[in-house]
Amino acid sequence: MAHGKLIFKPWLVQRGRGPHLDPFVYATDANGDTFHSDIRVTREGIEISDTEGEERFALNLRWNVEGYGYLFMSVDPGPEFYRLPASGQRTLNLNFELAASRTRRNQQRLEKFIAAGFQPSRELEALLVLASEYLEDAGRLQADGERCARASQESLKYGLHASDLLEIEKARFDISARSSRPPFLMGCDGRGFFQMDESLFLDLFSSLFNYATITHYLIGDVHNFEPEEGKKQYAERERLLQALRRRGITVEGRPLLWLHKWVTPEWLIHKSYDGVKKYLENHVRAVVGHYGEEISVWEVVNELHDWANELELNHDQTIELTRLACDVARDANPKVRLLINNCCPFAQYVQMGKWCDKEARYPQRTPHQFVRQLIEAGVDFDIAGVQMYFTKQLLADCVLMIERYQGLGKCVHLTEVGSPSAGMTMEFADQEEIPWSAQPYEWRRHWDEELQADWLEAVFIVANSKPWIEAANWYDFVDPYGYLKSGGLLRSPQGEKKAAYDRFLRLKQQWQVQ
Repeated sequence: MAHGKLIFKPWLVQRGRGPHLDPFVYATDANGDTFHSDIRVTREGIEISDTEGEERFALNLRWNVEGYGYLFMSVDPGPEFYRLPASGQRTLNLNFELAASRTRRNQQRLEKFIAAGFQPSRELEALLVLASEYLEDAGRLQADGERCARASQESLKYGLHASDLLEIEKARFDISARSSRPPFLMGCDGRGFFQMDESLFLDLFSSLFNYATITHYLIGDVHNFEPEEGKKQYAERERLLQALRRRGITVEGRPLLWLHKWVTPEWLIHKSYDGVKKYLENHVRAVVGHYGEEISVWEVVNELHDWANELELNHDQTIELTRLACDVARDANPKVRLLINNCCPFAQYVQMGKWCDKEARYPQRTPHQFVRQLIEAGVDFDIAGVQMYFTKQLLADCVLMIERYQGLGKCVHLTEVGSPSAGMTMEFADQEEIPWSAQPYEWRRHWDEELQADWLEAVFIVANSKPWIEAANWYDFVDPYGYLKSGGLLRSPQGEKKAAYDRFLRLKQQWQVQ
């Protein structure tokens, strides 16, 4: 069916540094799932002319707001969402649409929270009022696109600050109002054990965490687990496991299957699909059986939702392999709890059509769609895992994304949480050559140790406030050996603590987490 074109015209009315609008834009459906569409940034603005069968949609774009940051945010006109015109073209003021969407979303969340007994602080009330007043001004100025855009930007700035504060205040309210919650697991990856003095590591690690993960990457790990087929390397991991257990720390093993190019050896890539199935069955039985009940949770598959797919599996194959791994793990240890881990929670890769850096050969699913498909297929697992690195998304939008998992009937782990303590962006490499002065900051300001601590604190407060979130795991413990550049809680293997370490310890003590 032919449609007209919807254009969102950006007014670049700010004087700040760097780009105002990122050229990558994507659409989400009425459920919040990303879908592929004909959407692009042109001289006219953001154009969308084909939604590939989705009638209602929201727009998602990265937009620079001076005084807040350069982040992705969702744009929609309310419960009806956007629709393509039947013919011709319709042009909207992007700045106004952004501000109106944010103000509407804040009001909906506030009403929901007040109904549960919450009362906003004076600071939050002031931010909400300012956002609303500037939006009213913008509404009266819609005939003058530029003036409307200027008022809209002011509304958006205050509205974004209000969004984050609203979620944090509500989370604190929920924590203080409850009488109890299920035990909260506060964890981290344990590889620092191999990168520091072991006694120092254990003292600092056990002061913070009651939960730890031990990686079993076939290759690409501190100690490769299976660089040659059939020659599994247990010894170093056993040392770490026993050291953690002596400190009373619950241990999760991960992953039984991860098909990212970083960790997939050539001998596995060259197997037929039937050969992969046979290997996986033997691998899971051997590894889970080896540890027995000493490891209480196993991450069964990691990022298999159309992202880490070096073997180019189709959807049926990913579900079949996941089912096989779960069934074999359950048979090897009936008491084990099984976790499905998922990255890229907002699934921008669906618009890009990418399996990591490969062109996807099949239509892609979001992580939420993948988990739902596993449940509908009757796959036997216990935990839905969501990675929560700083995603260039508002904290408030991250909360809404996480809340979608509540209705699936599984407990939730925030499996990998992280952000940098230095740098211009959340990246994996040095950025010394990038001229910071010419670039916008992502969130509040360029990354520093206090800002990293702010992100950590916000995510863990939100996680602890929701009883269906059982665990939250910071990923990097010590620089410079982390996944993220400067993503650790320690500056060096000598044990120098960052602000995030102290902030985490304060939360643990405040919540009396054992």
